[in-house]
Amino acid sequence: MVAGRLSKLHNSTPLLASVVVMHPSLRLALACAIAGLPATAWAQTLVGSADSIYTWRGAVPGRALLTVKNFNGPIDVRPASGAQAEMRAEKRTSRGGADIRDVAFEIQTSSNGDVTICAVYRDNNPCDDNSRHNDDDRGGRRYVTVGITLLVPRGAQVKVATGNGAVSVERVGGDVQAATGNGRVNVSQTEGGVRVSTGNGDVSVVGAKGPVRVSTGNGRVNVSTSDGPVEARTGNGDIDVSMTQLKANDDMTFTTGSGEVRVTLPAGYNGELDATTGNGELQSDFELKIQGRMNPRHIRATIGDGGPRLRLTTGNGRLEVRKGS
Repeated sequence: MVAGRLSKLHNSTPLLASVVVMHPSLRLALACAIAGLPATAWAQTLVGSADSIYTWRGAVPGRALLTVKNFNGPIDVRPASGAQAEMRAEKRTSRGGADIRDVAFEIQTSSNGDVTICAVYRDNNPCDDNSRHNDDDRGGRRYVTVGITLLVPRGAQVKVATGNGAVSVERVGGDVQAATGNGRVNVSQTEGGVRVSTGNGDVSVVGAKGPVRVSTGNGRVNVSTSDGPVEARTGNGDIDVSMTQLKANDDMTFTTGSGEVRVTLPAGYNGELDATTGNGELQSDFELKIQGRMNPRHIRATIGDGGPRLRLTTGNGRLEVRKGS
């Protein structure tokens, strides 16, 4: 039927004239009909553009994933008092002619209960992986920050990311993923697995109860968890990691470009140590069965009965393998 109507439009001048004056909503409906899409699919649903403080509340089922993406500004994640999630976003502007109306929010929900919320600056939408980011807006984004506070129901999984700003997550019951392009990351008292990355900044994961993976381009790393394994990497800075027990026999890697590496393992740990330092020494509370020729800069040794690989690497600094209680 759509194809037939189009044919008539091309063969009739009066009908063409009527198309020119057609109401915009009718033109949108016709275009969507041609593409086989509902009319609402063409309109980006953005909310909160006129609000200096925007608040969203919604249900997030247990084990569902709640994702928040911010372009510039800190993110603070805390536990909710009930089953409903809440996001409070406060916009702030500085010089450069920025306007709070340049920032809005897109809310996406899926059939399984997952929710994604993105702070959108003009046409730059992190929710849309195929969107083209306008380079002219990069300067403007520096003058608009969005401070986000997120309250999460117990058991929900959390994934938060910001282009610039600190990230803090505490007492979340599900798995946590936290990332920032520039800023420190603090995670505390979580019950699931933790994955953290920052381009520049210190990382602290304290009181975790699951596996932890941490990466920073520049900064110190401090991790304590009751259940490993753990992996930690930094371009520059000390690494201090403590594990009470290991439920999985996975390889673990701890690497810094410059700094000390201290790893505390369960007293009954068994593994294969591969330790490298450009300038420093290795100290171990465990008995080491050296493999091959002794090299103070690169040591391979068996701990206990052997097992998964334990890699410690620093360009400049001391390596320590400590035995927990």
